[in-house]
Amino acid sequence: MPERHSDAMTTTPARRGAGPLALVKHLRGEGLTVIDAAAHEPLGRIGNGRQPHALAVRPGGRWAYVPYMASNELEIVDLWTLSVADRVEEVGTAPVGAVLSRTGRYLFVSTYGGLPGNDRPGLVVFRTAGERVEPIAQRPVGKAAGLAVDAANDVWVALRDGDELLRIGGTPPFDVLDRFAVGAGPQDLASEPSRGLLGVNNADGDSVTVVDTRAATVLGTVPAPNPRGGTAVPGSDRWVVGDTAGDGLTVIDLEAVRRGDGEGAVADRVPLGTPTAFPDVTPDGAVLAVGAYDDDRVTFLDPSSLAVVARVETGPTPRHPRFSADGGVCYVPSVDADAVTVVDVDDVRSGDPDPIVTTIDVPEEAAPAGCFRTDRGRDT
Repeated sequence: MPERHSDAMTTTPARRGAGPLALVKHLRGEGLTVIDAAAHEPLGRIGNGRQPHALAVRPGGRWAYVPYMASNELEIVDLWTLSVADRVEEVGTAPVGAVLSRTGRYLFVSTYGGLPGNDRPGLVVFRTAGERVEPIAQRPVGKAAGLAVDAANDVWVALRDGDELLRIGGTPPFDVLDRFAVGAGPQDLASEPSRGLLGVNNADGDSVTVVDTRAATVLGTVPAPNPRGGTAVPGSDRWVVGDTAGDGLTVIDLEAVRRGDGEGAVADRVPLGTPTAFPDVTPDGAVLAVGAYDDDRVTFLDPSSLAVVARVETGPTPRHPRFSADGGVCYVPSVDADAVTVVDVDDVRSGDPDPIVTTIDVPEEAAPAGCFRTDRGRDT
């Protein structure tokens, strides 16, 4: 039988050694649950904001920046001591995204609502110095949603109310460098940095726009119902996207997108009997995981054949599964079970009927809805 760990802690845990962490975001409770991603043990809860929506980690692995959409604040978290070092309340209304420039010098936060002292939504730019942040610029560009930073240090911004994707310089003066027309209601961005690709999920347009960030070019727009999340399968030309209101997954052929065949780029539709979102894939591209909005099982698939390898019961509404850095386990938060299930990937692949390593309880009614992974280091 798998172990079960209870996270009854409501105070910040003591300083721990170096090593990877999994930070589980709470949909309804405050802050995040912190898990030791090597031992698969809960370390407690950190933070006091409501609905953490992103996490950006500064190079070196110590400092993390978390915007809270419901409480309109930004927390600076010390991942070495697992404590909140500072809190910024002047961050705007409904902050939803956060990314750092390549050096970690500048932090960009996107807002759905008005910026501090401004009715227009957009971006707030902070200069960072570890636990200290200083607001230095605002860009009232519109209802800003997903963010990404490319290899050239440019920042990409999805404009939810403008049906546009912006490219902004990642250093002062933070000018808008390009505007690209995309589908209706662009929301989250899925990034594949090794290939310089960006997937723009057009939530109101039932499509995904694929962008080559290296060439600053739109490659094409592909039909995809209710798209959320997205992941490129390593070693292949497949891009997999969830469907939050329909059924299963959309599989996109990136080679067809490069040829300009947007309509023909839908390689497959994989029915799973439930809406899905935010699939993840192991680093070697061998196993794909996707949660469920109307089921109590997480589904594991073979990305090559798209065959279902296993469906593992984890608890009601498993959302946004996330593999460990080595692909050895998968963390599966279950919104309506107040628990995170750790699944052994080798056991899944071998057909073991009980691949669950352990189940970690989070605070009651916290509603775990996603998992941020960080490989905490000891560099400054």
